[in-house]
Amino acid sequence: MAPRFSGRRRATLVVLVLASVTLLTIDQRGSGPVDTARGFAGDVISPIRGAADTALSPFGNMWNGIFNYDDVRQENDRLRAEIDAQRAASLEAQAVVNDYNELRAVNGLTSLAAIPSVTAQVIGLPASNFELTVEIDQGSAKGLKVGMPVVSAGGLVGRLVKVYNNRSVVRLVTDPDLSVAVKIVPPQAAPGATTTTIVVPPSTTAPPLPPSTTIAPTTTTRRGAKPAVTTTAPAGAVTTTLAPTTVAPTTTTTRPNQLDRGSMHGRGQGQDLGIDFVDNDSGVKVGDVVLTSGVRSSLFPPDILCGVVSVATRNSGSLQLEVHVAPAADLGHLNFVKVLLWAPPQ
Repeated sequence: MAPRFSGRRRATLVVLVLASVTLLTIDQRGSGPVDTARGFAGDVISPIRGAADTALSPFGNMWNGIFNYDDVRQENDRLRAEIDAQRAASLEAQAVVNDYNELRAVNGLTSLAAIPSVTAQVIGLPASNFELTVEIDQGSAKGLKVGMPVVSAGGLVGRLVKVYNNRSVVRLVTDPDLSVAVKIVPPQAAPGATTTTIVVPPSTTAPPLPPSTTIAPTTTTRRGAKPAVTTTAPAGAVTTTLAPTTVAPTTTTTRPNQLDRGSMHGRGQGQDLGIDFVDNDSGVKVGDVVLTSGVRSSLFPPDILCGVVSVATRNSGSLQLEVHVAPAADLGHLNFVKVLLWAPPQ
């Protein structure tokens, strides 16, 4: 016998169906209270979902490890090979740096590796676009003095212009009043490398021979005697030979590793640096590296990275090349810097 629903149960079922349809309609159209309730439910369920993901993550990793083992092994082998290559390149680079520093030490020249430094944090940025300075949290208590160079992980930042007990002010290289003696080298050249000259020895070349000249045989008959005597000259060939010529030796000079020197100065905040006194016929080109030259009475030691040449324009009628340099240091996002405890030689 089929169950019979009472009128009250039937009415309750109808109300539940209508409520469900209403909620679905409201959810489709969007409703503030419903969205709030959904967000609350999401906040409640989110920790549970995160815990479930954490608990099930090892099983997922195990599953991937079983069925993707070969791919994972190949990826690990590739990463190990890359790490080994990077380690070898790092060791080679360090060996070159060590040799370079040792060579400078033997010749009594200053090396950046031998200069002590103090690490400081930038605590004050420029207050305006016209103030091209920053403030750091180290001062005379750590041995800092006015004029000491300041560098970052990227390259040259500036030099100290004011020093207090526990803080200092750094003038940035973008300041037009700060001049830096620099040298410009190709990106693949080591600092201090010299010009390479290749001499091709002279060569001797014989020109092609002209066609040979052949003499036909001749016959001479002497008359007056009986019987007559006939003399035949043998056939022969006459060949003309020209003297060999000598090609003069040629000399090929590669592009010098140290291209030129100049005076670098700032051009304002957010602008590339500029270099003056570069000859218009020099070999400077975009992509060349700019380093401090460290010439006598220079304000900076040699071989601090300043930047990369971004513009090298040859203007007709001008004796100087227009050179712009993109700074190597990120001067707009300075955090930690190093102050080199170095002073220009007297």
